[in-house]
Amino acid sequence: MKSFIRYIAVVSFAVLAITQMAFAQAAQAPTLESLLIIPSVKKLSVRERAIHYAYTFLNNKTPYVVEPLGEGPQGDISTAPLYRFDGFDCTTFVETVMGLSFSSSPAEFQARMNQIRYKNGSVDYVMRNHFTSVDWIPNNQAYGFVKDITMAVGGQYTRWSQTWIDKAGWYAKKGEEYAELGAGIPQVLAQLPYLSKEDLINNPALVDRIPSGSIFSLVRPNWDLVKAAGTRMDVSHQGFLIREDGVLYMVHASNGAGRDGSDNYMGVKKESLTSYISRVMLSKETMAGFNILALPNRTLN
Repeated sequence: MKSFIRYIAVVSFAVLAITQMAFAQAAQAPTLESLLIIPSVKKLSVRERAIHYAYTFLNNKTPYVVEPLGEGPQGDISTAPLYRFDGFDCTTFVETVMGLSFSSSPAEFQARMNQIRYKNGSVDYVMRNHFTSVDWIPNNQAYGFVKDITMAVGGQYTRWSQTWIDKAGWYAKKGEEYAELGAGIPQVLAQLPYLSKEDLINNPALVDRIPSGSIFSLVRPNWDLVKAAGTRMDVSHQGFLIREDGVLYMVHASNGAGRDGSDNYMGVKKESLTSYISRVMLSKETMAGFNILALPNRTLN
């Protein structure tokens, strides 16, 4: 295990160095072509590429944008673009970094984004992966983009969230024009493994077992949002966990103090995992812990 941790630390440092050099040469407003063209990045594994791109948007001070993506100009519900690089919310930040990490050409990126964001890659509001536990995670696992490693990391420390997701209620709460989209959809029991905030704080070895470049989902079991959103939910935030100089950091798109109690900067930011847990989560009973997803540790070729 110690040799594995040392390997992860070396890889993280190398990827960070590549990212910093690339950023120094990049334009402030990156284009899809400029993000994919860097030769040194092409040699990295998918997981290492994710670290690179996450740091690229962090270094670029990319702002937080509410509902930045949709189904494009042909969309029936949302005509927001299918992708962009000038602003994210927490999930579209993860999705965009993933799309870039799995792509070697602009056409491939566009296809990957559709597969990451929609069931079967079918661009339609109803087919979008709206719910993390019952849509986003299982559909991205089916494509092989991610693997849930929470139990492998946590072992005996693994806990389980169980929440009934009411998609029909969620659609109805959004308004009459949405209600028919969810008509007849039965409630589904979401079951999601997670590592508790207490165990992560009290057991540093548990944090050390999380691979750098992993995706976190902040788990809130049976979170009662029926009045506000028409259903209970179980995930409220996503981002990346990246190890730097032996410290595991959250790199995530945050909407500032309204979301995480930190400074009011709204954008991609970085904070150590243990600091975030202590500062934000320990005082909030509904915030239970983190589900962990791993990206493939292989190159594209």
